[in-house]
Amino acid sequence: MTDDQTELQKVEAAIAAQQALLGSGVLPDAQIEATLAALHNRRDILIKQGHQAQAVVKSQVTGDVLAANARKTTYIINVTAEAFWQQYSAVLAELSTADLQQATKVYLTQLVDRYQYLDFKGMGVSDRVPLRMPLLEMYVPLKARIEMPEGDTWSHQLRLAGRQVSQEEAEAMGQRLSEPQPLVTLLGQHDGLIILGDPGAGKTTFLKVLTLRLALGEGEALGLGQRLPILVPLSAYANALDAHDIPLDEFVATYYRERGLKLPIAAMLSEALAQGGALLLLDGLDEIRDLARRQLVMSRLVDFFTFQRRQGNKFILTSRIVGYRDVRPTVAGLAECTLVDFDHAEITQFVNQWTAAVERAARGDTAIAAAEAARERSELLASVERNPGVRQLAANPLLLTILALMKRQGITLPERRVELYQKYVETLLRHWNLARGLDGRASRDLDVVETTRVLAPLALWMHQTSPGVGLVKREAVRRKLEEIYAERGEPDPEQAGRQLLSDAREYASLLLERGAGMYGFIHLTFQEYLAAVAIAQRGQQDVKPVVQALADHIADDNWHEVSLLAIGYLGIVQQRDEAAGMALRDLIQLAPGEPGQATILAGEAALDAWPGGVTPACKKAVIEALQTAMVDTAVSLPRRAKAGQVLGRLGDPRAGVTTLPPLLTPVLEGEFLYGDSKKKRGVKPFQAGIYPITNSQFAHFIEAGGYNEATWWSREGWQYRQQAKWTQPRLWDDSKWNIPNHPVVGISWFEAEAFCNWLSAEYGQAYRLPAEAEWERLVRGQDGREFPWGDRWQDGVSNTIESRIGQTSAVGMFPAGVSPSGAYDCAGNVWEWGADWYYEDKDSRVLRGGAWDYDLDYARCSYRSRDYPSLRVDDLGFRLVVSPI
Repeated sequence: MTDDQTELQKVEAAIAAQQALLGSGVLPDAQIEATLAALHNRRDILIKQGHQAQAVVKSQVTGDVLAANARKTTYIINVTAEAFWQQYSAVLAELSTADLQQATKVYLTQLVDRYQYLDFKGMGVSDRVPLRMPLLEMYVPLKARIEMPEGDTWSHQLRLAGRQVSQEEAEAMGQRLSEPQPLVTLLGQHDGLIILGDPGAGKTTFLKVLTLRLALGEGEALGLGQRLPILVPLSAYANALDAHDIPLDEFVATYYRERGLKLPIAAMLSEALAQGGALLLLDGLDEIRDLARRQLVMSRLVDFFTFQRRQGNKFILTSRIVGYRDVRPTVAGLAECTLVDFDHAEITQFVNQWTAAVERAARGDTAIAAAEAARERSELLASVERNPGVRQLAANPLLLTILALMKRQGITLPERRVELYQKYVETLLRHWNLARGLDGRASRDLDVVETTRVLAPLALWMHQTSPGVGLVKREAVRRKLEEIYAERGEPDPEQAGRQLLSDAREYASLLLERGAGMYGFIHLTFQEYLAAVAIAQRGQQDVKPVVQALADHIADDNWHEVSLLAIGYLGIVQQRDEAAGMALRDLIQLAPGEPGQATILAGEAALDAWPGGVTPACKKAVIEALQTAMVDTAVSLPRRAKAGQVLGRLGDPRAGVTTLPPLLTPVLEGEFLYGDSKKKRGVKPFQAGIYPITNSQFAHFIEAGGYNEATWWSREGWQYRQQAKWTQPRLWDDSKWNIPNHPVVGISWFEAEAFCNWLSAEYGQAYRLPAEAEWERLVRGQDGREFPWGDRWQDGVSNTIESRIGQTSAVGMFPAGVSPSGAYDCAGNVWEWGADWYYEDKDSRVLRGGAWDYDLDYARCSYRSRDYPSLRVDDLGFRLVVSPI
């Protein structure tokens, strides 16, 4: 321990002692406070000195670690190069193995030096410390769908970059795609692999990773054997072919010789190919703009592949999807696959690796770095998981990287999509060139405001022209840009349009050439956002154009997100909450489309923009409209259910729905007809919940610590809770089921019982689960009816499988299905736990009422079901009763 550290401990002990004296009367507090001030000042000085010393040590340690890593890498490369040629030493004649090994060592060293770290050029990085992020530590393996033989299909709809696959893309990929498989697995199964993918999908990064792993001797682990990686951009080969007809192997040797390798690279490559030990990684077929040149390159590649695969060599070729169809080859041994977006597990893996690597780079391999990585990881994953808009973007590896960089730069990731998309667009516009290719190009910044004013109407036009797909031919885009620039008073609109397209092709990351002659945005989300900006900008003087734009597309799912974002942009980004509110109220009054459609859209937009994006008066008006739509028989049942969902999330004001204590209805004493046999049976007077207990009501139990207090639980229930570690209903974190005004589900009989016990203590009443006779008297009345509303089944008065709602619904949605005692949702929606045992052996508890996933027969008042009291599924809830005191 250093002298400074020893003194720091003494100072902290003195501070603690002085603090203990405050208020004791031993010394005047003013004197103690003066002493404390001096001690705190000395402690700050010692801490600062300690940090400075640590920084020096850290710098020394970091330098030592980097040097050690460099030595280790050099050793691995040397071993790899020697082992590669040693396997062919018996057949090598003209050149010595030693010469080839030396050339290979230099070659592999250059590859490792060039590709070992992530390249952040153009991504807007100006970090607190230079980021040197090892690519192999960061990389998340990609998956792809391979084209299947005739007759095998993949039944699910494929989406790329958040959009539907266009007809051209479908034809380019083929119609028969397998389930996703790791790219390395596919490469091991085929001599050649053509990898198709959207911009930012990770094609080039995969080639770099393969290059690094082979250069570092990991070929056997990959299942590829010892191979020499040969990585080249096909655009450079096309340029070489323009000068003279050069074979690919000669071009590769020239390509690397021009980059400073003066050793016998040609001989090294020639021998590697002759021995079948090469892996050719050919990147960016789509970068060859001219179709004739692209066809020529593909012809040369097919010839080269056909011959060299016989020797045992392997090939990978990458291309964007659009434009590939025009040069698609048909040759044995060459398979095609299409990259798929990241799923949740892959996003989580990336975030875990990213945060750990960033903090190691910034703070070293320390406990502080690990703690900071854990915090960053938690915050970044929370942003992805709670925001559907973020999840869509995070599925693209490039956009996920930018999201992580934005977070790293201290940019708060907004909860609301419209604000997040605004930050994304600003980032992408400020840094056109994301340097994803093999040949880095200088970035070019654009005026964000001016470019947005051009791209917004372009995006709106593209969404009108190609909704849901977003691919438009170059000449049509050029003409539209010329029109936009002319409207903006540009002196030479034709030149301005051509220049922007040229910039998009050469530097773009937001608007780009998705393939030969076809333009689109890097992700459909950005087209939707910018189209929304264009709509909102139409409402500068009057919101009627905004309302009309929303009304024109009310029934088109491709415009749903655009409509929500337009209101969000108006109210949040432009901070015109009154204008946004007026637009929504006008939309409800105009009522375009089928009954209820406009009200639901207005509700979703208000929910998206609240708080701050619309006025309280607008929110109140929308809520009233949703309440009306939810029970309106002119509105279809699925749409009524949707209105109830939005109402629940926006704030259901109905009494007894979301607050405690629950609203009760009295049930009088007397006889009634019970069971299928309709025998007379009597009950004492009681009160029952008008609705099943909702998620919002059950949340009070959770927040009060109900899962941590054994007092509320039966002995058996507490044992289950402890063994299974219950802390909330099973489906509580699933937004489909946890809607505030829907019945709580995913709870056991034990949890329902504990809630009743807790509620009784809170409000001084004896709440409990109903006995079977009580439940049937509540829902059936005295006349022995089959259903709560009468003897005959009626469509549209309950949530059973016949309603096709497909999940729970807002309580009270079916006023026509109310029971004679005034209770709602007694038939369908959720099974309701009862107090009684079903059998005398006390194995199962009674369930009554049917549910959303059962048909009408189970919704009869007399139908009895049962299940184990520990069961927790998506159609089990409960209603409570109270006996008179």
